[in-house]
Amino acid sequence: MLEGHISRAFDGALAALHIRVVEMGGLVMDQVREAAAAYTDWQVGPAEHVLEREREVNEYNTRLNEEQLTLIARRQPVAGDLRAILAMSRVVAELERAGDEAKKIARTVLAQGGRPGPATSRDVRHLGHLAVSLLRSALEAFDRLDGPLALEVIARDKELDAEYAAGLRRLMTRAMEDPRQVSVALEAAFALKSLERIGDHARNLARQVQNIGADSQPLPETAMTSRE
Repeated sequence: MLEGHISRAFDGALAALHIRVVEMGGLVMDQVREAAAAYTDWQVGPAEHVLEREREVNEYNTRLNEEQLTLIARRQPVAGDLRAILAMSRVVAELERAGDEAKKIARTVLAQGGRPGPATSRDVRHLGHLAVSLLRSALEAFDRLDGPLALEVIARDKELDAEYAAGLRRLMTRAMEDPRQVSVALEAAFALKSLERIGDHARNLARQVQNIGADSQPLPETAMTSRE
């Protein structure tokens, strides 16, 4: 995968760390998908499931941070190896924050403040699909160390931002037409903002692929492949 190894044991530890980061990403992606669906369908069960699995996301975050620090302390990596470990640490942080945004959406459903109308649900569903797609592509770019795909993710984040702005405008227009829906519109605005932030975290994740280095080669068997 990377240069500068002094032992094959380090190779194995780095590959294992890589796989676990992608596993965490898969969990977070499911969290985002389920939270968005819970909001658009206004279902308490899936929202509760998101909060239950939040503990798993936090456990991944804690365990991976410990493993990264241990790997640095024991192996004292240099050059590309150290850059890769630090990039993985930043990827874990972005995934944990994306998971937090999914948790916020789930809590909105559980608060049961007011069910969104069909038009608002469509906007959240659309933005949710974009956010999940962007996160999936970012994880694939990280998994394969695919620089061109990472650049594509960074560019596509602008599309998500534009859709967020358009959805927010439509939401505000509906709220002005019916002042009774102001509180529901406010909660929906927060849900849209959480999805927009998830897109930002996917973009930041993709940038870490570039930090690892364009000359890095993919693992012999990627984490995505190992799960299929």
